[in-house]
Amino acid sequence: MKFRFVDKITSWSPYRRITGVKAVSFEEYSLRDPLGQEPRLPESLLLESFLQLGNWLIVLSSDFRTMAMAVRITEVRFHDALVPGQRLGMAVTLTRRREDGFEFSGEGRGADRLIISGSGCLAAPVPAAEFVNPDDLRVLFSEIFEPEALAPS
Repeated sequence: MKFRFVDKITSWSPYRRITGVKAVSFEEYSLRDPLGQEPRLPESLLLESFLQLGNWLIVLSSDFRTMAMAVRITEVRFHDALVPGQRLGMAVTLTRRREDGFEFSGEGRGADRLIISGSGCLAAPVPAAEFVNPDDLRVLFSEIFEPEALAPS
């Protein structure tokens, strides 16, 4: 099973910024049921969505040759919960780029509320082909890329 926490990429600018959407299905909240908590997407999966979106920025910017593996996160704040049926609009910005790594910051909003924000995510560059088939990533990107200009209102 492959986990995919970015449902749509709406825009991207090479080595600068990427935006996307994570939709919370009604199945995902069940991860909280055994713990007796309110239905919501767990914070760890919110964070994973951001990490995957930042990784997409590097994959796309490098023409599917390089991936970004997170090695450190300076600050992450969870401001509110994301509940079943809601969508998280995410934006990740590359704040620093060097040969030995990338640094990201970002935030996510759902229903006009700040849900998550973070800064100082350091990621190391690794050859994409060592972890995934670049052709498979190209197909996946073709399925999830929906530019904002073409996105339904």
